Amino acid sequence: MGILRLFRISALVRICAFTFAAGLVIDARQGSVWAGAWLMPPGAGQIIASTAFSGSTRAFDAQGHLIPVPSYDKFELGGYLEYGLTDWLTLIAAPAYDRIRQPPPAASYEGLGQSEIGARIGLYRSDMAAISFEAGLRTPGASLNDTLEPFQPRRAAALDLRFLAGRNFEIGEMTGFAEAQAGYRFYAGKQPGEFLVDLTLGLRPTPQLLVLLQSFSSISNGSGGGFRHNSWHKLQPSAVYDLSPQWSLQIGGFITVAGVNSGRELGPLVGVWYRF
Repeated sequence: MGILRLFRISALVRICAFTFAAGLVIDARQGSVWAGAWLMPPGAGQIIASTAFSGSTRAFDAQGHLIPVPSYDKFELGGYLEYGLTDWLTLIAAPAYDRIRQPPPAASYEGLGQSEIGARIGLYRSDMAAISFEAGLRTPGASLNDTLEPFQPRRAAALDLRFLAGRNFEIGEMTGFAEAQAGYRFYAGKQPGEFLVDLTLGLRPTPQLLVLLQSFSSISNGSGGGFRHNSWHKLQPSAVYDLSPQWSLQIGGFITVAGVNSGRELGPLVGVWYRF
């Protein structure tokens, strides 16, 4: 058991070292992309509308092995809004809609996904780096990764707290950025919380094209409220193409590469970005 646990930790470290995670902010004045640790300029903002499809007949058991489970399909429609209120404060809203289908007797779900409203506070900023703190309130919603039997029980409302750090860099004539987010999510209803690590690596091979490699990880803090101890680690490569200074198109995919007592997600995603 000790060797197996050490192998999982080593695999997670390799994943985290190779990718660098979530939450992108676009500078509306220049049309360039920055990591989420940076705040939006006052009076500027962005809206991202995205859709994703996933389905699987596999899940990760208590030993981290893939096992057959009843098939499921999930359609997600999400929005993400950021608005710079001041030099040190950016407001955030992320509504979501989920449609989940499973064969009886398993429960299906259609309705509000885990939506969020929150704010990001700047702690440090220079020309090359930024550090910030983010807090958000999340609504209840079904989640594909919470249990071995997907979507049961339903997740309660939550408070999400995280620190973000990002840095810009150059490779030859290409610009890029790396960003890391680390946080904890507190759930109501005596449901166990979870540690979060999101990482993003972004690189522009051309002025109009941004290539992203992202990872998202969750590790539950114990069990309770109908939940067992679980964890999951997801990779998400994508490309964002600037159609104009205001509009961009994102195309990519995602896959849950490892987990314990959690469902596996696999599918494509498409997003449209608008800057104002």
